[in-house]
Amino acid sequence: MLAWPLPLNLLVNKLSGQVSTVARWGSFTGSSADYLTYYGKIDAFRPLLEKAASGSLLRLTEHLPQKMLRHDEWYNDYILKNGSCDSLGGKFCETLSHAVIVGLHRTNGDNGPFPRNPEGLQALIGPLRSAARLNVGLIESGYRAPMGFGRIDDLSAGAIFTDGLGRVIDTNRAGEEILRAGDALTIHEGQISARRNFETAKLLSLIANAAVPEKGPSAGCMLVARDGGLPALIVRVAPVRAGRAGSGIPLALILVSTPSENLVSERELAELYGLSPAESRLALALVRGRRMTEIVADFGVQITTLRTQLSAILRKCEVERQSDLVRLIATIPVVNPQAVSVAEATPPEHHASAK
Repeated sequence: MLAWPLPLNLLVNKLSGQVSTVARWGSFTGSSADYLTYYGKIDAFRPLLEKAASGSLLRLTEHLPQKMLRHDEWYNDYILKNGSCDSLGGKFCETLSHAVIVGLHRTNGDNGPFPRNPEGLQALIGPLRSAARLNVGLIESGYRAPMGFGRIDDLSAGAIFTDGLGRVIDTNRAGEEILRAGDALTIHEGQISARRNFETAKLLSLIANAAVPEKGPSAGCMLVARDGGLPALIVRVAPVRAGRAGSGIPLALILVSTPSENLVSERELAELYGLSPAESRLALALVRGRRMTEIVADFGVQITTLRTQLSAILRKCEVERQSDLVRLIATIPVVNPQAVSVAEATPPEHHASAK
């Protein structure tokens, strides 16, 4: 991840190139949410800092021409209007997945030398580099305090956090492996995408409903096809409290399941394959080993009704025999609801109202 000047400490996931957290100090008054949702995408200085040699310090007004800055939206509407006129930053640590850039800012109206104490700044570089390496080491070992999500690497499922537009903010290790594999879910221009356009559209709709809903946050699930004839992924999307995210904006949590012994819920089975509630109930009863004669008594319906429902289930699930249906449902991955609570997200089992 990546942090930029001390009044604005940015954490960025190099896999997605997106800022995950903004922290502010001193007199700078810029909104963290404004940066995350808009100004971070047009920040003209950060790309220069990312490309700079490790340990070198760049001054904003020396590396971006004044003619450009006079007309630059990020500089005028975010930097100047919120109390700063210049910045000095440098890259202090970088790994394959993260980078740390630390900087100082100059407040508006400050006509003194910048930096005021070059010797003192040089003396701070060593400790700051050590702190940067420690920060990256903690994050890569699974410590996720910057996002406020606890040890999300303890989840067996892939966890991917996005904003309301589907821009990937952070992941756990399993989630990162899924995205890097690229056989089902990938990142395209910072936004999560599936292999097929209609799957991407549905996933982005679930994300929008979870993160930026008009009628309160909701959760949902879907199938995402994989390359090479591999079984489809089960993808669940749930809302995350903005306060818990540490970002000032609501996020969506995407859980990509791994196989388990638990059975999918009736609601999710119905949502995944377009089954009616009665059909989903029947399918799960068959997976649990119930016989049709037993189900007739329990459900209070005729055997002909159950046979009609079973035919519809087989057609919707695209299998030919009841044994194929049992095998299919038994292998649908399920996420432990207690594990989901680690992220303080609303589990898909509950279409909760806004928190």
